[in-house]
Amino acid sequence: MKTEIEIAGLKDSRVDREGWLIQVEASKSWFQHRVLPLSIEQLRWRPDLRRWSMAECLDHLNLTLDLYLPKIDRAIGGGRIEETALCSHCERAEIEALKLFEPPAAIAVPAPSTTLPSAAIDPDFLVERFYRTRARYVDAVHRSAGIDLLRVRIVEPVYPVIVTLGGTFALMAAHDRRHIWQAERVIRSPRFPRVAL
Repeated sequence: MKTEIEIAGLKDSRVDREGWLIQVEASKSWFQHRVLPLSIEQLRWRPDLRRWSMAECLDHLNLTLDLYLPKIDRAIGGGRIEETALCSHCERAEIEALKLFEPPAAIAVPAPSTTLPSAAIDPDFLVERFYRTRARYVDAVHRSAGIDLLRVRIVEPVYPVIVTLGGTFALMAAHDRRHIWQAERVIRSPRFPRVAL
């Protein structure tokens, strides 16, 4: 079944396995070049009390992937398949919801309490977890080959509008982009602590 986006000749982000894998590699490259060289002080620095530090952005990304990966695994292993045709309203709602996660973030999307960053983040654990969660995500994308990503449902989705397996994969890629954008804003702040030469 073709989606309205595919019929219009555009790529549906909910079935873009190659794009998701490219995003993982881009995230890992960004992490290696922009995060690993930072000091603990730089990682923990916050622009103000309402905004997250680099470490908090990264911890939130890791927590979110850790929350979603078991749901993705269950869906791949025999998740609920919608037997009826997808309603066009539901499909449009999922696509519109995914757009809200793309940077630049024009609308604040509240983070679920289970994905709020820790007050004290161990930098070594942060690094290990960043790579581990993305390796699990890549494995899940590969295991989803041959599955109708728009008909398999995620059980108990965190964001109720994004219910398909494909929408969830797309959400995780967009979520990485959103918080990498947010983290870059922290680094580019004029008050960001610079390394003394």
